[in-house]
Amino acid sequence: MTFRFTSKDTSLTARLVTIGEHSGHPEQVVLIKTSGVKSPALYVPLNRIDELLTGIKEVARQATA
Repeated sequence: MTFRFTSKDTSLTARLVTIGEHSGHPEQVVLIKTSGVKSPALYVPLNRIDELLTGIKEVARQATA
C-alpha cells in the first residue's frame, strides 16, 4: 500500500517496506520520501508511527493557536 500527498510543487510518498530481509532480523517500516526537496528518505518503525503523527498534529495545532 502506498499513500501519496501532493501540495503545490512537492509530494510526499509513504509506503510499507521491509528492511534487513537478508540479515535474519527483518523489520517492517514506513518509508517516507519527498520530491522537490534534497533530503534522504525517512524510515519510521511501525511502533513509532503514532508518535510521529501526534507530533505533526501538535505542531499544526500550535501554528493555528
